[in-house]
Amino acid sequence: MRFHLIDRIEEISYGNYITAVKCVTLADDVFEEHFPGYPVFPGSLILEGLAQLGGSFFELMMKQQQLPIKRSILSIINKFKFRKPAWPGDRLWYRAELVVLRDDYGVVKVTAEIEGELCAEGELTFTFMEVQNDTLHQSRMELYKICLRNTKVVP
Repeated sequence: MRFHLIDRIEEISYGNYITAVKCVTLADDVFEEHFPGYPVFPGSLILEGLAQLGGSFFELMMKQQQLPIKRSILSIINKFKFRKPAWPGDRLWYRAELVVLRDDYGVVKVTAEIEGELCAEGELTFTFMEVQNDTLHQSRMELYKICLRNTKVVP
């Protein structure tokens, strides 16, 4: 994946919610083009970070329940709104709350905040798909191992 837009998973409550943080820095490649002299973190990347969190949440729940892990594929973006821009130096707090989980799809309500102010919100639907690729599975597990270091698990 070219852009991994979650720096750390802060908290997870399996079956309820997951939270994460993304630190926006001037070193992010995107600021070379978006926009020189006026660096605004693209809303599409905030959406992608929330999608990565939501998809990871479903995959982590499957792992925790010892189910065969299917890949979460973003299929529907619903009622999504951007409320405030993000700039270098901002810390985005991502949250995904479970709305529904079925065998073949799941829905989460997502929010992004900057210092307690709503930055973006919406609802994301994921389709679950089996991907028989050991390399992908291993790299995904390594990524989760890094992102979950020091994560608080809430019952």
